[in-house]
Formats: sequence, structure tokens, C-alpha cells
Amino acid sequence: MKTIIAYTDGSAVAHGKNKGKGGFGTYFPDFYGNKKAYSLGFSNTKTGRMEISALYYAISAFYVNHKEQISLVVYSDSEYVVKSFTEGRLERWIQAGWRNTSGEVKNKDMWEAVIKSLNNRKFINLELRHIRSHQIEKEKNPVAKAYLMKDPHIVGNMVADRLADYKRHKTLLITDKLKQL
Repeated sequence: MKTIIAYTDGSAVAHGKNKGKGGFGTYFPDFYGNKKAYSLGFSNTKTGRMEISALYYAISAFYVNHKEQISLVVYSDSEYVVKSFTEGRLERWIQAGWRNTSGEVKNKDMWEAVIKSLNNRKFINLELRHIRSHQIEKEKNPVAKAYLMKDPHIVGNMVADRLADYKRHKTLLITDKLKQL
């Protein structure tokens, strides 16, 4: 089974219940021999929606009629996204009618789109892994920073972050509703 790695990140400048400008980035350092990236910006969104959008585009990068079984390993700095899978939150939300201890699950439309995309791509074995964000930017020691730059996962996360941040400031679409791919 072929393993393909993707790095995802979402970004939005929103305060409290207000929405703001946001973007997401999905980066494949080796997608069948090529680098591949997806990135969009939106004028009215929140960080959680952008993080889920990045995951959605990682899954949807594969054609529905793809024949080969693959292991898709997604690195995300979003504990919200990662733990929704690794801790079984999605299954619990679905069983509870899309409710959690706080009430109605946020971003239900986005999660449903991710689930539908996965169900249409049974050949994908999805694995999510958490990675700490902004490790290079936070490091002040130049020797330590150079060492971090040698880690492909840290660099991949940085590329996804830059894609998300760039699109947050550029090409802003009005709606963050996902279109099924």
C-alpha cells in the first residue's frame, strides 16, 4: 500500500463569535512524484472551518475512481481536527444526532462533507497525526532553528501554514461552504 503524506492548516482572524478573513492550505510534498497544493481564502469564516477545509481538500485530492489502496497520513496542527478522528469524537457526534456536551456540534456541514468524501474514496486509509505549530518561527536560537529546518514534517507544516496565511490576505471568496469534489 502506497503512503502519501499531506500537511494541512487553517487560519482565520476572528474574535469570539464574530467571523473574519480566513484561509486554508493543503500541501503534498510528494503526490505521485509531484508537489501539490490547495489553498483558498474567505472573507467571512472561522479557524475551525478552515482547518476542516484543509483536511477535506487532502482527502478530495484523489479521484473517486482511484484503483490503488493508499494510506493517507495527514499532519495537522489542529487538535480539534486530529482528535475528532483519533478520539472517536465524530462517531459519538453522529450517534448523538450531531450533539455534544455543549449542544449542537459546530461545523456539522463541514464534517458531513469530509465524511462523504471519505465514503466516496474507500481506497483511502486515513491516519491523522498532530504536529506542533509554528516551531520554526518560535525558535530564537539560530542553531536550533537550522536543525528544525531539516525535519520534513516541520517544514511541511510551515508550507501549509504559509499557504493558509497567504490566502487569508488574498483572493477572498464570500462563502466557506464546501463544494463536493
